[in-house]
Amino acid sequence: MTVAISTYASGADWLTSLCTDLLPSNDWAVVRDTSSEKIFGLPGGAGFVAFVIGGGSVEIQAFPVFDPDQPVAAQAGGFTYAYSPFLPRFVLPIGEVKVWTLVNSRRLCGVIRSGSSYYSFYAGLILPFGSNKVYPFPCFIGGSGELGGSKQSAYPFMSGGNQYCPKVCLPGDDWQIVGGNSGGNSSFTNEFPYSYSYGFIHPFDGKFHRLRSKIDGGAVVYPALVVSSGRTSDTDLLNADDGMWLGYLDGVFAIPQGRAAESIIAVDGLDYLVVPNVSKSTETYGLRLS
Repeated sequence: MTVAISTYASGADWLTSLCTDLLPSNDWAVVRDTSSEKIFGLPGGAGFVAFVIGGGSVEIQAFPVFDPDQPVAAQAGGFTYAYSPFLPRFVLPIGEVKVWTLVNSRRLCGVIRSGSSYYSFYAGLILPFGSNKVYPFPCFIGGSGELGGSKQSAYPFMSGGNQYCPKVCLPGDDWQIVGGNSGGNSSFTNEFPYSYSYGFIHPFDGKFHRLRSKIDGGAVVYPALVVSSGRTSDTDLLNADDGMWLGYLDGVFAIPQGRAAESIIAVDGLDYLVVPNVSKSTETYGLRLS
């Protein structure tokens, strides 16, 4: 596993380091490498993660199988391109950036700081509540997208619009939107509307704003639980929280609020970086630096 904390001249320079050093050194195999597409095979044949580069951002896609002779758009098994341009994505800033990059055999996650903005990302497997037999591709892709200055996704928080919001592959190999809001481009203020046919990340679906420190000033951290929606459409009679508990995001936690960005929370010998919501700096999550 690699935890890299470095400053780069630009987001593009970090991406070059990621694709030529950080991922390969963790046994992510280069499957396809062009100027606009970087595809890697996860160790152990666990699936494939694709980065589609263009327009100052990186779109994230993933597949259980991949044909290296075909471009990403021609592949099967990923989140459908019928929803394009709704793939999760994160910004590649032009100027100097500081990046916290976490890579292991299952996933890539981290955050890019540019000025006072924090662009978070996650690409790869979660920690599933099931074996490979019942849940063959427990994959989650998420980023902090931006379109014309409007934040269109705020992973791991509730998205402000279903453009670019996270996606999760379900046990039956279908993909589902996570935490989207097709009704607007601003963050939900209180809690997730469970009438939607979208999955969500608990406790970021609501009330995490009230998490506070312990009596002694210390912190409790809460694993980020990915929950699928029980609804198959916006017209059925179920609720989103009638779905399945899929598993935890690997290294992403809800934390007590009110702590400074980039400060460190220490719990049981582990360090957690305090990371702000890209579109609402008063909201924070913890990125485990181990």
